[in-house]
Amino acid sequence: MFQGRLPSVLMIMLCMRCGLGGAEKRYARLFEMLVAQPGARHKLLINRSMLNLLQAAGILLQHEPYLIVLEPPFRRYAQSRGAHWLSRLLHPVMWLLDALWYAWQCWRVIRRYKPKVVHPLLTGVYLSLPGLLLHPGVRHVMSAYSYQFESYRDKRILGISLGATIKHSVMRRCHAIDTLSLSIRDDLVRRRVDSAKIQVAPCSFTDFALCQPAPRKKKWVVFLGSFVEIKNPLLLAQAIPKVVAQSSDVHFFFLGEGHLQSRLEHLVQDLHIANYVTIRFDPNPTQVLNQSSIFVSLQAEENYPSQSLLEAMACRNAIVATDVGETWRLVDEANGSRVPPTVDAVADAITRLLKDPLLTQRGLVSRQRVLSEHTSERFFAYIANLYRTAARAAS
Repeated sequence: MFQGRLPSVLMIMLCMRCGLGGAEKRYARLFEMLVAQPGARHKLLINRSMLNLLQAAGILLQHEPYLIVLEPPFRRYAQSRGAHWLSRLLHPVMWLLDALWYAWQCWRVIRRYKPKVVHPLLTGVYLSLPGLLLHPGVRHVMSAYSYQFESYRDKRILGISLGATIKHSVMRRCHAIDTLSLSIRDDLVRRRVDSAKIQVAPCSFTDFALCQPAPRKKKWVVFLGSFVEIKNPLLLAQAIPKVVAQSSDVHFFFLGEGHLQSRLEHLVQDLHIANYVTIRFDPNPTQVLNQSSIFVSLQAEENYPSQSLLEAMACRNAIVATDVGETWRLVDEANGSRVPPTVDAVADAITRLLKDPLLTQRGLVSRQRVLSEHTSERFFAYIANLYRTAARAAS
């Protein structure tokens, strides 16, 4: 366990397009642990819409003294004052003005609170950069929690990804980098980021308090995540007809939201499987995971260490996951199946598990694996040491 007092930390979680995913929940819970320490002097700079999502999920409910909450003024003003067509026309301008306002607020907060360490997350990485450049005495920590270095949302100018280019520049300037896996670290090294300042987390974690599996599980199969290409929700939908042909009493849950939702809903109708499928966003997905038997994680590049996957395992689910990256660290033949990203492979793996007499035992293996290896205490000791390392780093 860590020892000694932590340097003052300003965590920045400003999201221009808000959605609630694993990284958001993980680092918000990390902040809860930070301010639970004696003499905590830490602050979290967060936008109101992101805070609302986190609080709906039961996070950051009792932490107002440590929060600096912002509401973007320009888009909100345009939406409240202008006609619908005018609001849509002005949206790009309002978005840019909000981004500039956020950047100014980052500078003001850094100037006012004078933290020893600043740890920006999400698009806070870009918005805090001007403030960090103007305060060279502040130590800067970054987190790389996805193997996807260039986001699918990145804007391209003359063929150059603006977001990835800025992120790469910031990583080369920062004092310490937190990565969630060896594969992410190796990718950064290949991008000529200094390996000496990159640390790899020994685990991930989630809040297991709500993971209380039901004594008798239902024949439910769950997908939990954003409805975006990299998560592959459509692949699972395409596999459902093959599964229900063998197990007609199974039910599938797609818990999430995203730009693929309309396509997913149409696909479910076209495949005539609507009676077997529920699609909705759920801020408390453990209510379903505690009763389900199988969890499906079909990410294109990496399933480790997906927060959704950890929650599902803690809720005693057997797992079907794409065999990519370091997924093997969480999923093997003892608790499920790793499969190629094909309809037949996914359908066959789910069907086998539904008929497996050892299905309950595989769920127990999942739960024990995360409860023993992926603890918040272990992750917090690691991040506390990273903050201390950054605070001691030379300019």
